[in-house]
Amino acid sequence: MEKRQLLLLGCFVAFYHLIHIVYDMPNLVHGSPGFDWLPENGRAWLTRIGDICFYFLFTFIPYWALWRWWPERAWAYIALVLVVCLPAIFLIRYWMERTGLGSRIRLRTFFLNHLFYALISVVFGIVFYFIRWSRHKELQQKDLEIQHRQSELSFLRSQINPHFLFNSLNNIYSLVYQGSGQALTAIAGLSDLLRYMLYDASEKVPLATEMDYIRKYIGLQQLRFDHPVEVHMKTDGTMAGVVIPPLLLIPFIENAFKHGDLGNGGLSIYLDSGPKKIYFHCTNRKGSQQKDPGGGIGLENVKRRLSLLYPGKHVFSMEDGPIHFSINLELRHD
Repeated sequence: MEKRQLLLLGCFVAFYHLIHIVYDMPNLVHGSPGFDWLPENGRAWLTRIGDICFYFLFTFIPYWALWRWWPERAWAYIALVLVVCLPAIFLIRYWMERTGLGSRIRLRTFFLNHLFYALISVVFGIVFYFIRWSRHKELQQKDLEIQHRQSELSFLRSQINPHFLFNSLNNIYSLVYQGSGQALTAIAGLSDLLRYMLYDASEKVPLATEMDYIRKYIGLQQLRFDHPVEVHMKTDGTMAGVVIPPLLLIPFIENAFKHGDLGNGGLSIYLDSGPKKIYFHCTNRKGSQQKDPGGGIGLENVKRRLSLLYPGKHVFSMEDGPIHFSINLELRHD
């Protein structure tokens, strides 16, 4: 017997006793109960078990018919099973009492004596099915949401790689075009970064590894400038044991290199890490060039990833002033 059928049987046995006790409550109040929790002898036990099996069929048949045909909305099959099987159970039980037990009870009396409990059992089977069905649909919906969330995260993460790759290739192309001796160094740096993105970045990475990736990225970007680029990077606290989703912070740095005026005021990065909270700040002087109409996926990508990965556990703000552009991000990972 399957797990759900065993659960149905167990719940029905408890329901059977509860209904009989409630029905017998007036007698119980007067001190003369007509229903015994535990039968007194073997014959009484057999009678009790037979009674439970009889009424359980009135519960199981509707439950089974709904389980088999309700998802397909096959109303005709459900109605046919109920119309044929339930009266047949009544007649078989009546025949067994008449022949096996020698009872002289009339069919009409037998029907009236058992009708209430039979109807209650049918209702119990129907209600039990829909409770289980609604629970199944709820779990199914949650599973779909998790799968959708994972798919969306995979898609958002996959957007980072080509976005970064195209920018880096453009920078290397400029170095090669200018005949710069830094071109080979830039290619080697890009190779290290791609290795991290493709092979080393799992669902969560150590914060120290991510910051090392940022340093390498900054070093690669600095190669394309023919003048010194001021980058002030400071970290406080401890990064030991702290993990974050890979490539979560890099869009802020990429945005600064792409749209900032790093030759005049530079780039400032600050990280404060603790066992329960990370604070990240990035600010750069705004450049005068027009924003690339084909770009812009970086920050929106990060916002969406944050809403999926840190729901209710992050604070993100941007300060777009007349001179400086700043990012403030707080992550709680308790």
